[in-house]
Amino acid sequence: MKIKADLKNEVKFTPIFKKDKNADYCKVHYKGFSNAIAKGKTEQEAELNLLQIFIVLLKTRREQIREKSLNSYYSH
Repeated sequence: MKIKADLKNEVKFTPIFKKDKNADYCKVHYKGFSNAIAKGKTEQEAELNLLQIFIVLLKTRREQIREKSLNSYYSH
């Protein structure tokens, strides 16, 4: 199956940064996704780390859906 992306409907992620005054790093999460938090020495590094977390979460979710679909197909 070929994947088709519609780039006209862009998803906006609003980063929320918090600089830790006691440590030498910055925390970030996206508005609406407060449970996924990353940190880095700079805001850019923190957001890149957050994107890596999202990639892993999406891949994991994709595999869960695929497994559920296969299990459902073979259980009939």
